[in-house]
Amino acid sequence: MRVFTKTTIAAAAIIAAVGVAGCSGGSSKTSAPAKLTVATTPPATTAGPTVNVAGHGQVEGTPDVMTVTMGVQTTNPSAQAALQDNNARANALIAALKAQGVAAKDIQTVDLNVSPNFDKNFHITGYSASNTVSAKLRNLAKAGEVIDAAALTVGQDIRLQGVSFSIDNTSALVAKARADAIKDAIAQAKQLSAAAGVKLGAIRTIDDTGTLLPQPQAFASSNQSFDAAAIPVEPGSQQLSVDVEVIFAIAS
Repeated sequence: MRVFTKTTIAAAAIIAAVGVAGCSGGSSKTSAPAKLTVATTPPATTAGPTVNVAGHGQVEGTPDVMTVTMGVQTTNPSAQAALQDNNARANALIAALKAQGVAAKDIQTVDLNVSPNFDKNFHITGYSASNTVSAKLRNLAKAGEVIDAAALTVGQDIRLQGVSFSIDNTSALVAKARADAIKDAIAQAKQLSAAAGVKLGAIRTIDDTGTLLPQPQAFASSNQSFDAAAIPVEPGSQQLSVDVEVIFAIAS
């Protein structure tokens, strides 16, 4: 009886597969000779028992930017007159913001509108024009003062639509949250391996599965005029978190 080793069987299977591939299809075209590569060493493998954990890191930061959305609304029987009046007051509003130290790059027009006004019988009684801008205030200690100055410049036609707070540069916070997430994952892996009575091995992979950056916290205001007053500004705090998945080998 002939004894076939695993190597002999594998080689035969490869030869048979190449032969079938060369004969299939019934094409009259001559195909290029098949290339066969033989691996002399087995490929590296990461197979084996592992400990998989998910780490979480969370930090808090203080917002350092306040974005205020404000505008000017004017009315007039003529659409052109309403728009011209609005342009003059909007320019005054923007000039007041710049005079208070707001950089031009931090002022952006977000809405411009001219629309008719109707009575109860749907007859046009005039026109309303509005121009809305958002301004990033980077000196929160003066934010209330800036809003007051803008309101005093425009008068009763000013409209304050809301404010939001944000953190301008989150790089340091992200780094701290990632470090805390890794520490959390290592601590969990040690607990699990100790409970299972196995020895924790080296880290195989680290995957950042999610970074949750703080979103601007918006506070809406009624779209109505208001009298300028001392406006207190409290930025509060915002949270940032990072989640990671870490895979550890179990040492033999």
